[in-house]
Amino acid sequence: MTQQHPNDSLQADLEALAEVFEAEDREDRRAEAQRRRDSLPEPKRDIRTFPGFADGGATPRA
Repeated sequence: MTQQHPNDSLQADLEALAEVFEAEDREDRRAEAQRRRDSLPEPKRDIRTFPGFADGGATPRA
């Protein structure tokens, strides 16, 4: 069993990364709220699928 240490560099890196993600999420929510206030249409989404997976071309299992 591993123990977590408060001075662990990996833990510090993960916490810093979590802060970056949270800041980006806040920025995205703020921009989305402003778009709704301005009554702008929803932006087109760039959805990509891989051949044989989401396009209905999946192969049957053996």
